[in-house]
Order: sequence, then C-alpha cells, then structure tokens
Amino acid sequence: MKRQFIVSLSVFAGLVVGAGFFWSHTRAAHAVSETIDFDSERWLIKDPTAKKEEHLGRKSLFLSSNGFASLKDVEFEDGTIEVDVAASTPVEFPGVVFRFLSPDEHELFYLRPHHSGHDDATQYVPAFQGSHPWQIYNGPGATAAAEIPRDQWFHIKIEVTGLTARVWLGNAAEPKLLITDLKHGYSKGSVGITCGAMGAYFSNFSYSTTLPGPHVEPQYPVPHAGTLTKWDLSEAFDAETTNAERLPDTAAMGAMKWLAVTAEPPGMIVIDRYRRSPSMVPPFAFDRSVRLKNAKGTKVVFARTAILSERDQIVKLSFGYSDEATIFLNRQTLFLGKSAWRFRDQDFNGIMDVEHDAVYLPLKRGKNELILAVKEYFGGWGFICRLDNTAGLKFNQ
Repeated sequence: MKRQFIVSLSVFAGLVVGAGFFWSHTRAAHAVSETIDFDSERWLIKDPTAKKEEHLGRKSLFLSSNGFASLKDVEFEDGTIEVDVAASTPVEFPGVVFRFLSPDEHELFYLRPHHSGHDDATQYVPAFQGSHPWQIYNGPGATAAAEIPRDQWFHIKIEVTGLTARVWLGNAAEPKLLITDLKHGYSKGSVGITCGAMGAYFSNFSYSTTLPGPHVEPQYPVPHAGTLTKWDLSEAFDAETTNAERLPDTAAMGAMKWLAVTAEPPGMIVIDRYRRSPSMVPPFAFDRSVRLKNAKGTKVVFARTAILSERDQIVKLSFGYSDEATIFLNRQTLFLGKSAWRFRDQDFNGIMDVEHDAVYLPLKRGKNELILAVKEYFGGWGFICRLDNTAGLKFNQ
C-alpha cells in the first residue's frame, strides 16, 4: 500500500512537471513578435486613396480620411504594438487600432499633431458601432499633452495588458498616457493603423503578443450618492421628424421601444453603446449662418428615469450632455442646451462633464418622471446626471 502510494505520488509529480512543461511550451507557442512590411498581402487596407510610397527616406503607407489597415491573420489580446508616424498635412489624426474587430468595433489611440502641446494632443477612445466618442471619454486616462513634431518620423509604442494600456511617444523613457479602463473590457481582435482628416504616413509597423493573464473584475470608485444610474432608452429617431425640443404625447411615448440601461463610471450613459450615431460633422462647424437650422441626418433618443420624493421640494440637478439636450420633468420643459462641436465658437469642443450645467427640479411629493431628449451629430452621444441633494429621495430603483 505504501509502495503504491509512493508510485502514485511519483506519477502525480510527473503529471505536474509535464503540465508545467506543456504550459510553458504553450505560452512560448502563443508569444509572437513580427515586423510586417506594408507590401505584405497580410494587410487588409480599407482606403481607396491609400498609397504605398517613399516618404522622408522610408517606405511608407499613406492613409487618408477614415482609412484603416489591419492584419488579416492576427488575434491580439495582450502585447505590444509599435509604429512610426509622419504628420505632413495641416490636420490629421494618425492612430493605432488594437483588439480590432472592424472599423465599427475596436480600441484606438491617436494623435492630434495640430494640437501639439495641448492637453488633448493624444487621445484614447473606443469605437462603438462606428462612433469614436472622444467628447465623452476625455481627461485622465483618455487624453494627455504631448509635443508632436511635423514632417519627421515619430515613434508610437503601446503596451496592452488586460484592461490597461500604456503609451510611449518618441524616445521617452516613461509612458505619456496610462489608460486604466479599456472600454471594450477583456476582448481580442486584430491590430493595425488608421487616420482621419487629411491623412498621414506610417512606417515600421511591428507587434508582439503575450499570453493574457486571468480576467479580474475591475474595481471602480463608488459614484456620487446622487448619480442617476438607471435609465430607459428609446430607439433612435430622425431629428428632422421628431422634434428634440418637444416631448411626444403620452400615447407616442408609450408606443416606443425602451431599453433598460445602467450608467458606467463615473455615471455616464454612453448612448453610442446602444444606438448607432449619425457620425456627421455639423454643418455649422464651417458655416456659422446655419447654427440655428435643423441639420439633415441628426438623431435623437429619449431617456427616462423616476425620482420618488417624500415631499414637495426643489433639488439641484447637475448634468452634462453631448451634443444637444432638452430636459423635461413631469412633462414640463425645464432646460434646452446645445453643446455640439464648434456650436458656441470655433474652438468649442463640446466635451461632456457633469459639472458643466445645472437646473433646479421642482419635485412634487410622490413619483416624478425625468426625461431627457438627447440629439447627436458626432464625437460622442451621451449624458450624465447627478442630484446634489438626496434627502427624502429614492431613485435608481
């Protein structure tokens, strides 16, 4: 019996050693490091104006507005991506895509060379249904200042691990941007490059993969006690036929198809996750004379939630939105705002923040229905609402 136990133990030990060898061998088999020339047939280039040509002494690929180039045969979750970029046009947005499923769904880091030195010279943003909501994901973890040279090769290196990514620029020893919450979560896809506006040049693309670690549930800070996190979203309507400044009648509201959604940290409802943005540059961005005219192609959704009050009272609601919003309480209009890119002036970006606007809600005793009509052009479709005083209130039910 004793001998049998010893034999069994030795067999178990052999299995453990063998499993360890298999694990390390599998890890090595999954670790890939490659430099891919842009002449390779492995590239899928979606840009009819893309050009392979010499630029600044190197072979390069030029991508123009909304062009993409991704590798056909790569499954990337964790690892490193490196590429050199040359900004040689007046306005361009050269970037690196990773965990890339399609131009509609991916993670993206890009540069704004024309904003060199500004706080938003670099940007991380996810793509949801083709929209890049840069007006919503902004500030620490999404944007950072950087000096970006023109007409010379500039290095980008991105290291992706789980829900985080670190970005190095040029020859810097420290990362310029730390992304702590990749918005597609634990996902995988291809790798590649993209550019918006007038286009940029790319050279020396390489990537490496590492075996992903365990998926750990992210820990987020507790939101402000008054944050309204539970909402119902309607389907999207053409803003030409559904007036965002007026609430449809009760029967029309009841006939809508509603989707229950929950806010993401720090309390934002990102409509791009649930409804496809029109992704259209507003006409008033380049023609101030049409600022107050309805633009063809815009969309609007309605969002509703309930607030229960123990008594009649007036409560301050702080909020942010993108791009336009009307606020109704118990079917009465309380607020109308327009915060789209370039609406207020030519330098206005329309960044969303909960402390940008406020309105005072005249709550009645009992149930109160709060409704937002949120209209979108491009750059981020969403809102965030926070009650500054929660005494005698119930919400998020």
